[in-house]
Amino acid sequence: MRNVFHSAKPLFLGAAITLSVIAGCDDDNDGTKPGQNAGCPDDLEFFQANVHERLLDKYCFLCHREGGLGGNSRFKLAPKDQAGALEANFKMVKTLAAEEVNGTSIMLLRPSGKHPQGHTGGTILLPGSPDYSMMSILVTRITQGQGCAAPVETCTSIEPGPRILRRLSREEYDATIKDLFAIESNWGRALVPDSVIGGFDNNAGALRVTPLWADQVGRAAGEIAAEVMKTPANVVPCDVAVDGAIPCATKFIEVVGKRIFRRPLTPADTDRYLVIFQKAGAIDGFYKGIEVVLTAMLQSPHFLYRAEIGDPELPASPTRIRLTPYEIATELSYMLWGTMPDAELITAADQGALETDAQIEAQAKRLLQDPRSDAIIERFVNSWLELDRLDSVPKDPLTYPEWNEQLRKDLRTETTTFVKHVVRQGEGTLPELLDAGYTFVNAQLATYYGVAAPNVPPGEFGMVELAGTNRAGILTHASILATHGKPADSSPVHRGRLVRERLFCQPLPPPPPGIVAQPPPVDLTKSTRERYAEHTTESLCRSCHELADPIGFAYEHFDGIGRYRADENGLSIDATGEILSTSKTNTTFDGAPELASVLANSPDVQACYARQWIRYSYGLLDEGPLSCLSNSVATDFQNGNLKVLDFLVALTKTPHFRERRADPFDPGTIDPGGEGGMGGAGGASGAGGSPGPINPISYTKTVDLDWGTGYQITVNVTNLGMEKATWAISFPVDGTMVNLWNATSTESNGVTTFKGLSWNETLDPGASASFGFQANR
Repeated sequence: MRNVFHSAKPLFLGAAITLSVIAGCDDDNDGTKPGQNAGCPDDLEFFQANVHERLLDKYCFLCHREGGLGGNSRFKLAPKDQAGALEANFKMVKTLAAEEVNGTSIMLLRPSGKHPQGHTGGTILLPGSPDYSMMSILVTRITQGQGCAAPVETCTSIEPGPRILRRLSREEYDATIKDLFAIESNWGRALVPDSVIGGFDNNAGALRVTPLWADQVGRAAGEIAAEVMKTPANVVPCDVAVDGAIPCATKFIEVVGKRIFRRPLTPADTDRYLVIFQKAGAIDGFYKGIEVVLTAMLQSPHFLYRAEIGDPELPASPTRIRLTPYEIATELSYMLWGTMPDAELITAADQGALETDAQIEAQAKRLLQDPRSDAIIERFVNSWLELDRLDSVPKDPLTYPEWNEQLRKDLRTETTTFVKHVVRQGEGTLPELLDAGYTFVNAQLATYYGVAAPNVPPGEFGMVELAGTNRAGILTHASILATHGKPADSSPVHRGRLVRERLFCQPLPPPPPGIVAQPPPVDLTKSTRERYAEHTTESLCRSCHELADPIGFAYEHFDGIGRYRADENGLSIDATGEILSTSKTNTTFDGAPELASVLANSPDVQACYARQWIRYSYGLLDEGPLSCLSNSVATDFQNGNLKVLDFLVALTKTPHFRERRADPFDPGTIDPGGEGGMGGAGGASGAGGSPGPINPISYTKTVDLDWGTGYQITVNVTNLGMEKATWAISFPVDGTMVNLWNATSTESNGVTTFKGLSWNETLDPGASASFGFQANR
């Protein structure tokens, strides 16, 4: 039977027209399409569990609803709380899934942005992602009657995520260098910026090695080693004159190498670095040989990557692999401190004292009681609320002559001090963070806020009450308001978008094509609210702006740099607003304090906040294999005390923290590689340039689904070389493939070789491609 996945292609962000002209069909046409009734008996159940809320409600409902941007198309979703919504939405999806363009269902083409007519909402589902795979399975089930044995995910079992190698982020790199050698490090900050995924720059899938990054890390390693060896007594744990060159070098490799790699070195590791020392030391002497070894270690994948692979020799179950004690120690430390494990954690790993929930919990609480954990909480808040942009947001000096570097610094200090107090001395809860009736200011900020100065020494920050200031909670801090304001004005759009995306976890789509996304022109005869009313007169704009602007209007009593204003150029300010299209928080409010109270008590916000922490702490999106875990953890957070520190401890007690999903087909494909290698390679080959580390082509496999009689795998292929390469990889396939997408395959002697298609077979340096297949056992 023809494979509907085969013509799927890689994605490019973009937007086009709505679904109102799908395949030239009328909106009221609900006729049965060929193959539409070839589905499985439990398709509705599968749709409800795996697609309806997981995909449609999450990605599609905001636009494809009554009054939404796609509300006039055939793909119009009924609200899930409406009677008969599930059945109506399933009937619509069945009809659209049977329609194909160039052999691929439009239910796959539209959300992936690959339909010839495009998709106004841009790219929603990436081929190779768990969500795309789930939609693919649904399409195959309802159009071909295949994959009926695929399990319905009812979240009765909370599964861990896949095994991964997680590269150090720039901040983690600097923090690790500082703790390793007691020197200040800015080398990480100078590296290529890390990509932001899901709001954070530590997502494991985005932390890749590009040729430029590898070159920068190589130079940094040499510079760091030279700086460290200026005072060799601080790093060399022996006296070469007493112990001898080889014994002293061996001790250095084993002792310092254990700290650098965050695990004991194997005999092969020690021998390898000893050879490097002997070659370099024979030419330039002992300390130069040590410097070269140090340079090599700082370029090793065992330093640059945090391994979360586990030990296949100690499986937790047939489908799970336990992380090693050193991996757990590293996971704890980077999650809660943002840096390498300390001596106590490594000792616990040495002694096998990171085996039980109680042992891990005790270490987590110890780390969180240490002030070093403040850095992680601050980084999370900076990314979550986009406060990391404060230092670079432009402000018009004519409109805001008060805006300067000292003010930026004071505003950041206010928010940092406030967050630390909430977590350490306050109730430590999300509601307090969002609705606190106090903040911390110095004398200058007290004047800025119009409150009495605190009784503290000059320049220091003290607590002040916010009663009567029209402020409440962190969202009314001038740091947040200025970051999300315009250069010469407030911005209800940006401030409302912040709440919608970061507190409700509802990302808004990009502007429709042909729409100039510019704020309305300044008109001193109209208030900001009156000027932005134009957004509601244009149908293409209204559906999204009605989700952001009415929330942003709550902050209209604050100008572009967060100062309070009773009026706007003599015009009265209307700060009333409304929250629409949420599960449990639809309501009206008047002003920022009322909105703060609504958000602080919102189950939607509480669940979203928990998911944001999951994304940041685990470095993974809370979807696919982690979706059930995410739902469970978010529910526990809502039902608990809503305290941040307790929640972080809870994240160390999930199945994902101690275990990973096993890959029963090829457990060796995920491998840190040899020295100088940046990733695992197995049965991979490349052509078209000089080889990179070990082998220019690396691949990893992830089991998306396994239903006993069959399974689905996604394979990611990466070019680690310095030039373009054409890829081909080979490995045994367990069973018989029934679907393959984004690649071709040939089988010989029990080994299947996969090659790319015309558009993904050649990869630039550092670039990746993905393909996937389903197989029956």
